[in-house]
Amino acid sequence: MPVKREIRLGKVSYLNTIPVYYAWEKGLVQGDDIPIRVITGTPSELNRMLSKGEVDISVVSSVEYAINQEDYLLVPGLCIGAIEEVKSVLFFSKRPLDKLNDTDVWITLSSLTSSTLVQFILEDDIGISPKYRRFKLGDKKDCSPEAMLLIGDEALKEKKRGRYPYVVDLSAYWWRRHRLPFVFAVWCVRNDVWQECPNQVQEVCRTLLASSRMGRLLINEIARQHHACVGLTQEECIDYLKGLSFSLTEEHLKGMELFFELITRKGIVPQRPKIRFVELDHHV
Repeated sequence: MPVKREIRLGKVSYLNTIPVYYAWEKGLVQGDDIPIRVITGTPSELNRMLSKGEVDISVVSSVEYAINQEDYLLVPGLCIGAIEEVKSVLFFSKRPLDKLNDTDVWITLSSLTSSTLVQFILEDDIGISPKYRRFKLGDKKDCSPEAMLLIGDEALKEKKRGRYPYVVDLSAYWWRRHRLPFVFAVWCVRNDVWQECPNQVQEVCRTLLASSRMGRLLINEIARQHHACVGLTQEECIDYLKGLSFSLTEEHLKGMELFFELITRKGIVPQRPKIRFVELDHHV
């Protein structure tokens, strides 16, 4: 029997990804004895690692898929998105957004999709031209800039601090504008890995999908174990996790395709990305 190839699986250490991995990591969902090595990083780090072939399958920014679409296939049915509020992709400002022209706006380097979306909102919708300052989460913990974009656990913590009078939930803004869900992240497989070991890739995809389905049933348990690390009460954590979309539905795909159309018009990608999936032998 041939030796099975180790699959390097990327994982973001944010609360919003825990429901996808939780059941598998707890042994509640079993794979087919595929050797898997989990590699953690920020969204931007995993974007880079997947593009360089340092991981084989990973959650990445939806913009990362668009930019390197020829190298990737999407894991069908799996995403991190939201219908209306996402609660953890937030733009904080000390003044109304239309008063931020020519003002320093801090943009976290941790998410390509969120930073792209906030620039659309400020430049194309509101019609201002801020001065963007890129920063890594954790670099400026004690600073309070005039306006900034935060994602994930840091956004949840900043919202609890209550330091900013104007807080814009980017997903809620998108919903009001387009009446479609927004997809912040997707799971991608490198195309060369798919060509090399399709059976193992399929099994990892099935495992992730099964773990995600079970994880959504274990939200209360996950919240009980993890709420304190982001400064939320257990009830707030349950509300947050239940408000996220982990299923890449037809409506989510429509929202993602519209976003891809916008970034194509903006010149971020040379042509509108095509959405291509890993082929699974049966529905999961």
